[in-house]
Amino acid sequence: MADTLLAETLMRYVRALADDIGPRPAGTPREQWAHDAVRQALADMGITEVETIPFEAPQTWSYSMMLPPALALAGNLLPGRLGRLVGGLLALHAAYSVHTTARSQRTLLAALAPMGPSATQVVRLPAAGEPRHKLVFIGHVDANKHRLSFSPSLKPFLKEATTAGIIGLALNGAIQLLRAVGPRQAFRTDYRLTLLGITGALAFLFADEQGPWVDGANDNATAVACLLGLAGYFKAHPLQHTDVWLAFTGAEEVGGLGTHALLDAYGDELQDAYFFDFELVGAGRLAYVTRHSSLSSFGTYTPDAESVALAAETARRCPELGVKGLPMTILEEVGALRGRGYRGLCLVGVGDDGFVVNWHQTSDVTANLEPATLDKAARFGLAFAQTLDEQ
Repeated sequence: MADTLLAETLMRYVRALADDIGPRPAGTPREQWAHDAVRQALADMGITEVETIPFEAPQTWSYSMMLPPALALAGNLLPGRLGRLVGGLLALHAAYSVHTTARSQRTLLAALAPMGPSATQVVRLPAAGEPRHKLVFIGHVDANKHRLSFSPSLKPFLKEATTAGIIGLALNGAIQLLRAVGPRQAFRTDYRLTLLGITGALAFLFADEQGPWVDGANDNATAVACLLGLAGYFKAHPLQHTDVWLAFTGAEEVGGLGTHALLDAYGDELQDAYFFDFELVGAGRLAYVTRHSSLSSFGTYTPDAESVALAAETARRCPELGVKGLPMTILEEVGALRGRGYRGLCLVGVGDDGFVVNWHQTSDVTANLEPATLDKAARFGLAFAQTLDEQ
């Protein structure tokens, strides 16, 4: 059988999403077209048992980021002591919502956003012998916008900016509560400063939303390609003691919702599973993430120790792939997994600036990919699975 992990084969899958379909906002027909393309690719290799887990998702993550400060700002306009009390509680909840969003956890406020149909598609490839492990490979089909906040000059400050926003909302809430029970003139200067900060944050978030949708070649058509390549390999060469699941998730860019949907449906069955997430693996030097910054100083998370040990052993066995462990400024589906108590490891491609390559920029096109890196990413995923299977 032909090698399904060859760069040429993987790039064909990338082009089907990034070039033929192009931008794929969550909860839109274009995201569904991507899922259709995945099903067709699987059918072409003889895999027809594909489960769809449907759910609703907003089109863009700006709802999750803009609704909290907007609600807090509205709360500041409520009159009287009762208004200040309610406004304070709204601002505190807004701070909590931004904090949870920055960790890829779901929030109540996200339900207020306009929704569209999304889905996660799941393929199961059983072990040839007695199953001892479950391994879930994850790759999302949706794409994001070109964002000012992710530009080369501003992305080094992503974490600090979000942290400042959370602190500002929390301070605004606390000051409003103090003004509700004490003199209205108390903390007047501090109150105005927090109000000005919330207004400025909203203005920046609005500007951040004005960019065009990107093709999402690296983020994350490369992950989908790796999963499809692995699907072909494991169909022909099933692991001896490991059941392999492939999860083509939707709506990752708006809060990891596709992974949450997977866990809602099969959380009990996957409680002891290993999860391997591909993120932007088509350029740069490959690394498995040892510490995830999230998007704020309050949301740092790490992969589980067992997965890190497996990745380190795999890297030792396959030095030709050049994979190392690195801490990263990144937020992806491992945040959703670890926040709910599951295992999770992420493989990324790291650029010269220490960030993933062409992250939420219009430069995220197939012409800027490195096929050799994509080939190595898929093969590291395979080697990780084989290392686990031998345990």
